[in-house]
Amino acid sequence: MKTISDIVVEVLNETDNPGVMFGDTRLLDMIAERCTHTNLMEKHPMSRHTRILTALENDDRFEKYYVKVTVTRGYPYWRSFELKKQYRSSEEGNEK
Repeated sequence: MKTISDIVVEVLNETDNPGVMFGDTRLLDMIAERCTHTNLMEKHPMSRHTRILTALENDDRFEKYYVKVTVTRGYPYWRSFELKKQYRSSEEGNEK
């Protein structure tokens, strides 16, 4: 069974995105829809997006960053995860 992190890697490579962060609503929902072994789609969107990002916390395939957001209240720093180059299918020299 694939983990949430495995599915994130697949979706990022298929959509040619270098990473995912809080606020990437459509991308996070695409990931949640593929996580059929979980109950993510039954959860509130903010809860499911947080759960996906939390799954990436300890995955060595991702670099974690914080993005300072000045247009929001309460959460001035959003988590962002970038897939390391060696795991991207679209990078030069990494073509499958």
